[in-house]
Amino acid sequence: MDAPTAFRRYAAMGGVLDFSVREDAQGSRAEILAALAQLLGEVDVAALRPRPIERDSFLGDWHDAAQGLLLKRGEYVTADGVTLVNPPFTLLEGVRIRTGMGQVPEMGAGGQFAYAFAEPPYPLTAPPGEVQAAFAGIRDFILPPGQAAEILDWSSPELARVAPYFEQGAEWWGMFLFSIHVPALKRLTIIAGSATD
Repeated sequence: MDAPTAFRRYAAMGGVLDFSVREDAQGSRAEILAALAQLLGEVDVAALRPRPIERDSFLGDWHDAAQGLLLKRGEYVTADGVTLVNPPFTLLEGVRIRTGMGQVPEMGAGGQFAYAFAEPPYPLTAPPGEVQAAFAGIRDFILPPGQAAEILDWSSPELARVAPYFEQGAEWWGMFLFSIHVPALKRLTIIAGSATD
């Protein structure tokens, strides 16, 4: 799935992450802060404290790095009695789950883009294979294979105090804020997420 299609499809299936992409970006702190302010609206940029993270930390525990697949973290029992532990989303295509107990990441701990993408407060309205395809299209756009990327994680438990955008997510689902600069492409992507039921 190409990037424009993946972004449109993700929004249509009920994804809650907001994306902002700037081309011809140098990746300076001032440029990133301006992009954050544009996406978030009211924000105290002086209170934001980013930390650099690696690709695997950004993608997080809901992503199988070796296979590039989204995971459904937790233990689940299918309608036919099979127990699945941390199954890939693609394995759940057409499977009815009878019982299960999922996991959630620690609020504001950082990273966990795959969780924020695939596990919004209300389930995505697409089959698991389609969710995986949209994820792969967006992941490969924001982190092109073979390209170096500068990933900053701006997430913290304090985000709701920094920007009203994050007040809903502070209730329970989470607050996510990342900037990704790909120097070779001069592309800056801002990703923000905050939602509740």
